[in-house]
Amino acid sequence: MQRREWKPVRPSLLLFLLLLLFAGRLPSARAQLKMPSDKEMEETLAIARHAVGKPVDKAARKLDLPSLWSLAEGRFPGLLAARRNIESARHTRNEQIFLRLPSADFSGFLTWSPNIKCKTAEEFALEGRPGELGGANHCTETNTAQTLNSSTIQNYLPIYGALVQLGIRITQPLYTFGKLTAAWDLGQTGVDIASAQSEQARLDHQINVLKAYFGLKTARAALDTVSEGLDQVKKWVKQMDIDLEAGKGSASEIDLMRLKVAESQIELISIDLDRTIASTLAALRYLVQDKSVDVDDENLLIWHDENEPLDYYLDAALRNRPELKVLRATGQGALLYRKLRIAELLPNFGLIVNFGYGYAGGVQDPNHGFMSRLNYLGAGIGLGMNWGLDVGPKIARLQKAIADVNIFEARKRELLGGGALEIERAYNDVREAQRRLKTSETAERRARGWLQGIKQSVDVGTAEGRDMNDALRTYFEQHISVLRATNDLNVACANLRRVSGLEVIPK
Repeated sequence: MQRREWKPVRPSLLLFLLLLLFAGRLPSARAQLKMPSDKEMEETLAIARHAVGKPVDKAARKLDLPSLWSLAEGRFPGLLAARRNIESARHTRNEQIFLRLPSADFSGFLTWSPNIKCKTAEEFALEGRPGELGGANHCTETNTAQTLNSSTIQNYLPIYGALVQLGIRITQPLYTFGKLTAAWDLGQTGVDIASAQSEQARLDHQINVLKAYFGLKTARAALDTVSEGLDQVKKWVKQMDIDLEAGKGSASEIDLMRLKVAESQIELISIDLDRTIASTLAALRYLVQDKSVDVDDENLLIWHDENEPLDYYLDAALRNRPELKVLRATGQGALLYRKLRIAELLPNFGLIVNFGYGYAGGVQDPNHGFMSRLNYLGAGIGLGMNWGLDVGPKIARLQKAIADVNIFEARKRELLGGGALEIERAYNDVREAQRRLKTSETAERRARGWLQGIKQSVDVGTAEGRDMNDALRTYFEQHISVLRATNDLNVACANLRRVSGLEVIPK
C-alpha cells in the first residue's frame, strides 16, 4: 500500500487560517465616517472665510486685467491642482523606466527544524545489521522516514533548531515584443493629456476672470448712469412741484405723479445694481484669491476686438486648442493599447539570476547531490521565458482595444465637426456684438440729442411730463445698452479666442 508522506504544518498556513477564522470580526470597510474634530472644523471654516465674506480692512488695490490674471494664475487652487496633475502623470510615466531595469524578488521562511539524522554504523549494529557504514558519507537510511504511518511527533517537537530558507530571484528583461515601449509611450500620453487638461483649465479660468472684470466695470458704469438719471428726475420733480404750487408751467399733477413713479423705478434698478456689483466683486476676489483687490478706474472699453477671418481661428484651433490635443492624445493612447494587447499574446525573454540559502539546525544532509536538501547555498544564471497562456482573456482584451480604436475614429469626426461649428458660432457672436455695439452707439447719440432738446424745453417751461419721462428713460436705456453691448463684445471675443485655443488674456 502506498504511503503518504506527512509534513509539518507551517506557521504561515496557521496564520492564514486564523485570519480566515477572525475575518468576520474585522471592522467593516463601510463603517460610518467619524465626525470631524473641532480643529478640522476650524481649518475648514478658515478656508471658507478666505474665499468669501467681508473684504479685509484695508484700501483695495486697483488692478488691470493682466495683473488680476497674474494673481489668479499663481494662487487659484484649481489651477495649482491642474499643474500638480501634470507632475503626477510624469511620475506615472517615469515608473515605466524601472520596468526596463532588473527586478528582484526576495523570499524568506522561518520555522522550527525537524530531527532528521543519518543512521550511524553503531545504530545499524544495534539493529542487527553489522557492516553498514552509515554516517553522512554513506547515508543509506535516516532515523525517520517522514511518512504518516512511521513518523512520530517526537521527530518534530520539541524544536530541534531553526529552519531558515532565503531566496533571491533577479530578472533582467531582454525582449518583450514591444510591451515596455508601449508602456512608456502610454505614460507619455498620460502626460500629454494632463498638460492639455491643465491648459484647458487655465483658459477657462481666464474666461471667468475676464467676465468678472468687465461685468464689474459694466455694472458700475450702469450704476453711475442710473444715479445720474435719478438725480435728473429728482431735479425735475422738485422743479415741477414748485411750478404747480406757483401755478406756472404746463405740467399737471398727473405729470408729477408719472415722474415720481419713474423715480421709484430708477431706485429699484439702483438697488439691483448694488447687489450685482457686490456679488461680482466677491466672485472676482475669489477667482484671484485675494480679498483686497478691485478693478481699475479706467472706462469700460473694447479689450481685444477680433477682426480676423474665420479660417484664421479654425487653423489656430487645430494647432492650439486643448480639447483637440486631448483628442489626439486619446487616439494615440487607443493605438498604443492595441499594440500592447498584441504584445501580451507573445512571450517575454529575460536573463534570470537565482540565489538561495537554506539552513535546518536539526537536519543532517548526506554528501551526495541527487536529493533535495534543507541545508544549501546555491546560485544560478540563465535565459528565461515567461509566456502566459490565458489566451482567451487576452484575445478579448485585444478585440476591445480594436473596438476602442474604431470608436475613437468615429468620435474624432464628430468632435472635429462639432468644434468647427462651435468656432463658427462664436465667430458669428462676435460679429453680431460688433454690429449691435455700433447700432447702440448711434441710438445713444440720437437719444442724447432728444434729451438735450427736452432739457431746453424744461428751461423755458414748455416741456410736458410725458416727454420728459420718455426722453430720459430712452437715453439712459440706450446708454446702458451701449455698456451691455461693450461687455458682450469683450466676452464674445474672449469666447472666440478660447474655442480657438488662443490666449484669452494676451500678455
